[in-house]
Amino acid sequence: MNTPPVPEGCPPCSVILNSWGWSRQGEGRRENEDAFLNWPERRCWAVADGVGSSAHGGEASRLLMTRLMDLPEPASLEAHVRNVRSCLEETNGLLTSRSLWPGSAASTIVVLLMHDAQAACLWSGDSRCYLQRNGRLYQCTRDHTLRQEKIDTGELTAPEAYRMIRGNIITQAIGAAAARVDEIRFALRPGDRLLLCSDGLTNILGEAKLNSLLRDGDNAHACAERIRESLDGYPQPDDATLIAVCLSPGK
Repeated sequence: MNTPPVPEGCPPCSVILNSWGWSRQGEGRRENEDAFLNWPERRCWAVADGVGSSAHGGEASRLLMTRLMDLPEPASLEAHVRNVRSCLEETNGLLTSRSLWPGSAASTIVVLLMHDAQAACLWSGDSRCYLQRNGRLYQCTRDHTLRQEKIDTGELTAPEAYRMIRGNIITQAIGAAAARVDEIRFALRPGDRLLLCSDGLTNILGEAKLNSLLRDGDNAHACAERIRESLDGYPQPDDATLIAVCLSPGK
């Protein structure tokens, strides 16, 4: 997994961007348990994927989006991150208390935030954020899964872990006890492209394909539609959701 570059001493870019998102229900699914928030005016984007083993995964993912939309406009990236962290912690408390619905309710989430020329990404679970820069794709997030845990501890190599039958078991999610939210920050550069997505997309399309589709689209809408079209012809047992965010290339 590539780590996104964090340039130092570089002049900030003017963050002029466009974004586009879509969600597709999996074949044979009772409902789409994914949800997304495309809010460029507030520099906030999020994708959530209801945990299938919970009784109310879809409700959990939609609740997360609703609560993010209630956040105040931030004065800085630090305030943006602080507000989102508080929101995720409070929602986790609501879901684990089981006061909203009988039975369990949990969801993965990935949130992208921007302020000026800086970005932050927060996540819990295996929904991902990618950064494409200068034709190279970087995975900003690190999956909270049993597979990734085995790789991190050195118990299995990456090829061995990807042969695990139940390697995609989620180890963190909002709505799980003591949910962990990880974070990464990085500087933005003109021409950067970012992709937020649920695992229903990444389980079908590999990183090389995603990199090509992001690179060749003229804008966020074109990138998102190219990815949607590329799914045609594949079996799609899981819900799939994405948001593409494209920064202007500058002058």
